[in-house]
Amino acid sequence: MISKFIGSSLLGLILVLLLDFLIFIGIKINYIDFYHIKEYYNVLFVDHQSYILLGILSIIFGYFILKKSSSKIFTVFYIILVFLSLLTFYKPIGYSIAQFMFRKDNISFRVGSINFKGDLLYKGRRNTYIYRKDINKVIRLKNSELFYSQ
Repeated sequence: MISKFIGSSLLGLILVLLLDFLIFIGIKINYIDFYHIKEYYNVLFVDHQSYILLGILSIIFGYFILKKSSSKIFTVFYIILVFLSLLTFYKPIGYSIAQFMFRKDNISFRVGSINFKGDLLYKGRRNTYIYRKDINKVIRLKNSELFYSQ
């Protein structure tokens, strides 16, 4: 019983991670690369996971794929989810999803004694990327020297 649960959960984890992988590839191509944000895919992928949701979905997906009575229906449902995940490769959709996840508009920033406004594009482990409308440029600042408020 326990080995069946662990096996189905691992299979569910693989299925969920495939969907996640596809979504984040679309985000990387259509948003991160668009703004020339120097962030590795692995860091982007790992830092923006909801591990509780990942665990719950892994158990659910694993259960339904191995349950004989619903496996065909779930397989069709999963294939639809794969195609929906692939939609992030289409620039307007991938860009919009990434904007929703990362971007915060019109924020006040301070570096030392310099104050300015800009759009927060992405906050990574070490660096924050800001779009400055006044100079029409994306700037990268170290998190340790940057202060901001909404």
